[in-house]
Amino acid sequence: MIVMMDASELSELAFFQDIDRDVIDFLAKGSEVRQMDQGEILLHQHDRAIALYFLATGKVQFLIHVAGMDDLLVGTDSEVGALIGWSVFRAPYRHTVTVRCETECSFIRIPRTLLTELMGGSPLIAYTLLRRVAIVLAHRLENNRDRLIASSGVEGRNMVEPAAAMRTRGSNPLVEFENLGSDQESTFRFLRHVTFFEAMSDHHLRSMLSLGQMIRVNPGTTLFQQGGEAEKFYLLVSGRIELWYCSSDGKICFFLNSLESTGQAFGWSALVEPNHYQVSAIASDSVCALVFTAEALTALCHREPLFATELMERVIWLIGNRLRMARTQLIARRYHKETLAVTALLEQNAATLHVTSPLHKIPYLLENRLTLSDAFGTLELIRNHGEDENERNLARLSLDILEKVHDELHFYQGLQRIYESVANAPEDQTPREVRHHCMRTFRALFEQTHYNVAGEEHLPDSSGHLFIMNHLENHTDNMLPNDFRLTLDTHFVSSMVIYPKYHEAPIRVVKKPELDWYGFQQYFDRLEYLYVYPGEVDEEDRDHHLTREQRNRQFIEQALERLQQGDNIIICPEGRCYYTEESPGPFKAGVFRLALAADIEPLIVPIAVANFDKRLTRTCTAATVFPPFKVSDYINDPDDAESLSEFILTVNEWYKDYVKQAIELTQRCEKAL
Repeated sequence: MIVMMDASELSELAFFQDIDRDVIDFLAKGSEVRQMDQGEILLHQHDRAIALYFLATGKVQFLIHVAGMDDLLVGTDSEVGALIGWSVFRAPYRHTVTVRCETECSFIRIPRTLLTELMGGSPLIAYTLLRRVAIVLAHRLENNRDRLIASSGVEGRNMVEPAAAMRTRGSNPLVEFENLGSDQESTFRFLRHVTFFEAMSDHHLRSMLSLGQMIRVNPGTTLFQQGGEAEKFYLLVSGRIELWYCSSDGKICFFLNSLESTGQAFGWSALVEPNHYQVSAIASDSVCALVFTAEALTALCHREPLFATELMERVIWLIGNRLRMARTQLIARRYHKETLAVTALLEQNAATLHVTSPLHKIPYLLENRLTLSDAFGTLELIRNHGEDENERNLARLSLDILEKVHDELHFYQGLQRIYESVANAPEDQTPREVRHHCMRTFRALFEQTHYNVAGEEHLPDSSGHLFIMNHLENHTDNMLPNDFRLTLDTHFVSSMVIYPKYHEAPIRVVKKPELDWYGFQQYFDRLEYLYVYPGEVDEEDRDHHLTREQRNRQFIEQALERLQQGDNIIICPEGRCYYTEESPGPFKAGVFRLALAADIEPLIVPIAVANFDKRLTRTCTAATVFPPFKVSDYINDPDDAESLSEFILTVNEWYKDYVKQAIELTQRCEKAL
């Protein structure tokens, strides 16, 4: 329902406090009050921004649309007078979010045509209104960043102690100022092509440039700190700036993003009340920047209202970009899907991109792990050589968001290389040589992850023993193109625990790959693993004259021979995989019977693992070695099946505690990150 409004309703809004009465009357004549039911949509993302709204009653939701999914909730607001539809002040005048009524709502609606007429007739009024819009957006941006802090948890390099964020990397932090002098004309030509100034007239740009100084700073210099008085506004000429945001209690800091493109603006808080920096800016490289004092720019704004309007429009554009970035990061944290966040970012900015921009294909390249490298290659190319600053900036933001996905891709490609190097190893390489290569490459790969190993003092001094471990599922993201999954827990124990001690790769016991699992067998054969036969196998491996018992005996004979040769053998007694939280499963008797069958009984060395069913680039893993034992110390008669079964149940109970300890080790590791 739509009703006409009274000027007093407009004047009561905080946004219009101290605005001249004739301005209020002018706006009120063309404005209206719009009442809407719960669930109704006020604005649709990407629609033209044809009106500005203020929330009079009720509560609204802000949602971002992502193709093929339900709209994602990124915020709510119930504050009376909340400004909605600020895109009326920002080209290309398209809404960046959908706004829906969570409850019954009413809004004051002011047409954009009315605002345009008012602001076009009075640059001073335009400057006043734009300053207030900037204040609203700055407050909204700060709230979104607070939600980022609250939702992030420990996220690698993104979340650190304040001292680490504010560390001084350079040995001699230095700030050198110099006037532009004769370089002013060349600097003008440079700024004329900077996106921030694209809508500013030559006259106003020269006026602003006359106030600037060039600064050069060493790596590690903090240009300004969050909460400090905002006295300067900056434009990056060269180098790299990191932006950090800290929690209100100052206990943790969050890496927002980096600035490294020529002409990027930062320190906009110098132009927006209450003039306190919202973030900290640190030079991570040698930096050259143009700096303008807030005092000088404010004085110029008062002298030249048209300049003030142009400048504040660009400040709103800048804060709007930061707000969209914060919402995108919030999606990545809240929904744990960075690719989804990038898709949302590009969806929000679709109207600002050329129809031929390669950025339009990024969401499709991100859908499949096999095309991820194409996505990163395209983004890196656009970041460095994009058609315009907007395109380059979006590519840069996307790469920042996708940092962890890039780590995962690097890990996945490492798995692919290991598989190829083993399965297609030259025929003249012996299995022992292939195993050594496999161990070295896996060690290099695991060194890029967060892990903890404990209990290595329990490893026997000599080799030729049985190592048992709980067996964990593989994360689906690690499935290779041929549907093969390299079991990460057993490879970790082999390469990071056993191999460093004995300088020989252990032999694994694996199930004989079933029919059509050629990729599995090719890998296992080159490593000369020991097979057990659970079901149907390739024709060449069938021997219809062998009973199940005879096959088991054949396996035991092969395993005993390897033990006598001094090889270590890894067996997962569960016979299948479990998730960390469900581990361990019931144990089978095979490994214990094998130990009892040896002339010289080997030790059984228990190892518990945790979190190898997770994404290894996003978690801490652990492997803990526990004191070894001999089965004969617990079983007097190797043929006593009942005693053996009871002992296996006992070991299974031990393992429940072992896995708990491994999980605790991962938790300590995560806290230390």
